[in-house]
Amino acid sequence: MTTDTILYGMPGSLYTAKVRSYLRKQRIPFEERSPAHPHFREHVVSTIGRWIIPVLQTPDGTLVQDGSMIIDHFESLRDHRSSEPREQGPSALPPDPLLRVLAHLFELFGGEGLLRPAMHYRWNFDADNLEFLRRDFTSSLAPEASATEQAEVFAFASSRMRSATKAFGVNAETIPLIEQATREFLSRFNQHLAATPYLLGTTPSHGDYGLLGPLYAHLGRDPYPSAMLKQIAPRVWRWTERMNAPDEDAAEYLGKAPQWVEPEALAPLLAFIAEDYLPEIQAHVAFTNAWLADRPELLAGTSGVKKPGIRSIGVTPMQWRGLSVDVMVMPYRLLLLQRFQDAASALEPEQSARLRALLQSTGLEALLDLRCRRRVIHQGYSEVWGPDSESVSFVSPTIPKEIIMSDLDHNFQTAVANSKTLSNRPDNATMLKLYALYKQGSVGDAPEEGPDDMVGMFKHKAWAENHGMSQDDAKKAYVALVESLQD
Repeated sequence: MTTDTILYGMPGSLYTAKVRSYLRKQRIPFEERSPAHPHFREHVVSTIGRWIIPVLQTPDGTLVQDGSMIIDHFESLRDHRSSEPREQGPSALPPDPLLRVLAHLFELFGGEGLLRPAMHYRWNFDADNLEFLRRDFTSSLAPEASATEQAEVFAFASSRMRSATKAFGVNAETIPLIEQATREFLSRFNQHLAATPYLLGTTPSHGDYGLLGPLYAHLGRDPYPSAMLKQIAPRVWRWTERMNAPDEDAAEYLGKAPQWVEPEALAPLLAFIAEDYLPEIQAHVAFTNAWLADRPELLAGTSGVKKPGIRSIGVTPMQWRGLSVDVMVMPYRLLLLQRFQDAASALEPEQSARLRALLQSTGLEALLDLRCRRRVIHQGYSEVWGPDSESVSFVSPTIPKEIIMSDLDHNFQTAVANSKTLSNRPDNATMLKLYALYKQGSVGDAPEEGPDDMVGMFKHKAWAENHGMSQDDAKKAYVALVESLQD
């Protein structure tokens, strides 16, 4: 039995960074230990049933696994701790219910939607990163091992992580788009931070902690992306420093930042999530509902996988930025999606209408209605399935287009694939038209503001010219245009 709060994690661990930041901001005294600690190997792993970090051990010896669950654990204790402001940090949940919903949305996107750039910028720049990663990993995983043993440990860990990088959709075809998208997100977040020290205002939220994992543990620490982050998004870099400081560390905002931002101020970031991550979570839900439909005998409270360490139930293709990309399907992402949807369902009618209008204007409205036929439950130390909520049909009648691919969607995706194999490259005007119809069909109306670079401005202008066209009509026009180019 210990009298201290202990966090088992690693400096380079994405999800450890999330928890560490929260504990610091909450002024909770804790000791951080590496997975090489004997107690972790001999007690924690056997109790959890798998090797996984972060794991928090409370003063009474209870183990809590998963970053979101650890934060929830402490949030549930807030009323039982000192009410003196100097003795505890601000809640991770804003007082405004609508901002709470958005905090959970950014928690989902940060921890899961930014995995592609996090893994790419860590494992595909060996000339800059490799020696740092070797020392960083072995100092946590095998600090007392011989040089030969450390080399073996790193080779094993590196091999697993590089395989995971590919499983998240990082490959030669997607890398240019990943880098373009990363710079676009960093630019938008950097601009957002011009007026506020944290995502939602003057205090960090679930959204900040979710974003911090990839933006600090990977992009903020690893040599290559760290230099890039400082150059192209200096406010984001400062935010990572601020998120790791126990105090506010926001002198540059003194007297200038609103306590809480207006939800509509998040529109550029939400529009990015709609383009970059919505197709993936839609593909996850569609695959999961089909997977569950094939397993009607699956008992509630079970995971449906053979080993507790397996977090994926399969691989599915998704349409991402004009490419067909195969990605792992992980129920944990659906658990975070539920957190967002549950918070949205608790809104009063006026706030609910405001949220839907905001998400509709940014292309994210579908996220409110995506549903799996069974809820994901964090039980013990892993994700399991709840009872089957739809015994007759696994498709909610309110969202058939998000779950079942229609003939039009199939033709659209086929046309997207065919556009990459045309015998003759179309002229620039036609390429712009293809881009504009694809964006209108897959996202909807263009946001008011576009990129600052010349190419981005032309593409945004072409997209904006389709304003008001329904997504179905845009898909039909895209299919017809591709077919005409194949003749």
